Amino acid sequence: MLEIERGNGARERVTCETRSYLVHDLLHFAVESEAQLSNGFWGLLARGKTLADMNDRSGTAMGVESSELPLIEQIVGALSDVVKGRGTSEIVEALRSYARLCETVAPTWITEAFIDGVRERMRQLVGRWKATPVGSALELEWPLV
Repeated sequence: MLEIERGNGARERVTCETRSYLVHDLLHFAVESEAQLSNGFWGLLARGKTLADMNDRSGTAMGVESSELPLIEQIVGALSDVVKGRGTSEIVEALRSYARLCETVAPTWITEAFIDGVRERMRQLVGRWKATPVGSALELEWPLV
């Protein structure tokens, strides 16, 4: 279960269908916090977008705020290899090669230090998740404090 609690006390929740959804959301948290992105999944939720807005495939609910999401989603997808132990330099080169194939340029923050930071953040997040007793909650704050 993913539950969002806003500063005003409002709550919103969704059941994650599989464990992989939770790992994907944790990876978003690791990538977006490590790169200090404010227009990713977690930043947009923090600014008031709802889970329903985020899942609106028409794009209407998100408007221009969603312009960075496709790039962030590509990077998060590629970084699933971080969780699987793929080498840091390999991942950096794969992201840069993919950008070249798309005739774009990878963001300047795609570096080995960034990948290593994501890897460490994921290690910590997954460790905290596994240490969370059944029936308890793993709480994450955005932005990081």
